[in-house]
Amino acid sequence: MSPLLHLALRLWHFYDRHLATGQTPQTIGAWGERWAARYLTLCGCKILERNARPCRHGELDLVAKRGKVYLFIEVKTRKNEAFGPPITAIHLQKRRRLRKCATYWLSHHHLLNDRTRYRFDAVQIVGTPGGPLPDIRWTKGIDMSQTRAPEL
Repeated sequence: MSPLLHLALRLWHFYDRHLATGQTPQTIGAWGERWAARYLTLCGCKILERNARPCRHGELDLVAKRGKVYLFIEVKTRKNEAFGPPITAIHLQKRRRLRKCATYWLSHHHLLNDRTRYRFDAVQIVGTPGGPLPDIRWTKGIDMSQTRAPEL
């Protein structure tokens, strides 16, 4: 991690510690999505949408663009890794819903063609609001056709 990226994350961490509220699954998930969006922005991505609901099949946590590639990003946040890394929660049914949502999103934005490049990524956040600086991992290019959850 570059020193500038690390400094920016430390500053956001200082800010977040003063805003920490209750720790329900919803607040922890929203907190993780904010951290993921910040991290991806610092890594050169432009966040196009958050919590996009293009269809009745589900939600896209983050839709971003980096260069000419559209990114459909699933954010998984956990307090700790007692039950394994967060990415293991992206099971087959979840991947199917993400594919459907991405297809609807691309279609709605008139991007469903052979020239549009896109991929599915995951950002894992391990930590809690008000706690130490979270551990952030960006997994690029998840194979959405696998029958098992991705592993590291």
